[in-house]
Amino acid sequence: MKDVVRDKRGLIIFCLIAIIVLIGAFAAYAATGPMGIEERFNAAAGISTGEAGEEASGGGPGGFSVEGNRILYMLVLAVLAALCIAAYRHYQL
Repeated sequence: MKDVVRDKRGLIIFCLIAIIVLIGAFAAYAATGPMGIEERFNAAAGISTGEAGEEASGGGPGGFSVEGNRILYMLVLAVLAALCIAAYRHYQL
């Protein structure tokens, strides 16, 4: 049993770090809530959406915005986790 743990020590450390990052990501989403930064600012400043004169929402960089969209947030998080796992397996860290 100790040999298995010793051989997989890098993978175990990677998984622990990944779990900590996932917990941090969920905590960040819970802290920010479903509103984007523009909506939070407008609510704090007392600006209604009609007065702001905003342009049509095209999203953030790349044409989409993660803020306030749980499914897209989870998708981006899953893609990043998959890329981390692929890099770990490719480079055998």
